[in-house]
Amino acid sequence: MINLTVVIDNDEAVRKLHELQKVAKETTSSVVKDSERMDATWRQMRNTIMSVTAGLSLAGLAKQVVSVRGEVQQLEVAFETMLGSKQKADQMMSEIIELAAKTPFGLQDVSNGAKMLLAYGSAAEEVVDEIKMLGNIASGLSIPLNDLIYLYGTTRTQGRMFTQDLRQFMGRGIPLAEELAKQFGVAKDEVGGLVTAGRVGFEEMREALVAMTSEGGKFNDLMEKQSQTISGQISNLGDSIYQMFNEI
Repeated sequence: MINLTVVIDNDEAVRKLHELQKVAKETTSSVVKDSERMDATWRQMRNTIMSVTAGLSLAGLAKQVVSVRGEVQQLEVAFETMLGSKQKADQMMSEIIELAAKTPFGLQDVSNGAKMLLAYGSAAEEVVDEIKMLGNIASGLSIPLNDLIYLYGTTRTQGRMFTQDLRQFMGRGIPLAEELAKQFGVAKDEVGGLVTAGRVGFEEMREALVAMTSEGGKFNDLMEKQSQTISGQISNLGDSIYQMFNEI
C-alpha cells in the first residue's frame, strides 16, 4: 500500500480559491443576463460553479490537485518524448495552457490537437499558430477541432491534395475551392482539375487556410468571438479552475 502525502501552502491555496470565486462571480453575473430564458445553459453554469465551491475544502482541494497535476505531468512527458527536449516540452505546455484559457476549446482538445500535429510532422514552433488557424475555422463552423487537424495533417503527410481531401474540406463548409481559385487565378469550377493534376500541394492548401483566417478573412479571430459567448465563457472558467489546481 502506498501512502501519498500532499503538502499545500494553505494561504496560497486560499488566495487562489478566492481569486477563482471572483472570476466565477463575474462570469456568472455576465452569463445570467443572457441566459434567463435558457434553462439548459443555466444548468451547465450551475454545475460549473458547483465544481468551484466543491474545491473550498482543503481536503477536497488536495485530491483535485493530485488528479489535475497528474494529468498535466502525463502531457508533459508525452511532449518531452515527442520533442526530445524538456525545455521545448515545458514551453509548449505553457503556450497550450494559455491558449486553452483564452479560447472556447478545452485543454484536452488543444493538447490532443498539438500531439496530432507533431505526429503529422509540424515543427514545434508552428504548432500553436496552426492550432489557432484551424481553431478559428472550427469555431466559425462549429466542427470538432481534431477533425480539421486530421484533414490538415493527412494533407501534409501526402504532400498534396487529392479530390477526396477537397471534398472533405468542402463537405464541412470550408470554402477551400473558392480560396484556391483566387490563389491560382482560375474559376472555382476549375479547381477540381488542378487537384486531380496534382498541382495543389500542401503549401498551397495551407496558404488558402491562412488567407481565410488572416485579417479580412471570413474566419479571422472567430475563436476570440466564440470565447465571448455563454458556452465559451463557461469553457474558459473550467480551464481557469484546471489551471489553478495545476499551479497549486
